[in-house]
Amino acid sequence: MSTIRQERVTELLFQELSIMLGNEMADPRLSLLSVTRVDVSRDLRTVKVYVTHGDKEVSRRAVLAGLKNAAAFLRGQVAQRCGLRVVPELIFYYDDAPERAARVDELLREIAAEREARAAMRGQAADEPSGPAASQTEEPGA
Repeated sequence: MSTIRQERVTELLFQELSIMLGNEMADPRLSLLSVTRVDVSRDLRTVKVYVTHGDKEVSRRAVLAGLKNAAAFLRGQVAQRCGLRVVPELIFYYDDAPERAARVDELLREIAAEREARAAMRGQAADEPSGPAASQTEEPGA
């Protein structure tokens, strides 16, 4: 259970880090970066920042290395902008949840397409005559 102060600091850091990482970073590895989640410890001294990157060509390792290099700058900016008594240590993690969610959506779409194809096949089979009456042919000369 989090305290009210912890929730306020979480929201404040989420907003400020989203702005800084989304707009103010000069490092090309950090362009197209978005903050997905921020977790603040109970003592407000450490912050876990979860990020995703919009460019698939930039590796996760490169993104995290860029963030590690920028951590001191970001911490200084947090100190200036947020007015916290203690400036928390920023720890960055790559959040692959959006990628996993996209994969699950893709699998669900495939399953739905397979079900529709099976239903269509069953529908065609139901339209075709079957059974002993279907095997009888017209009598010649009738």
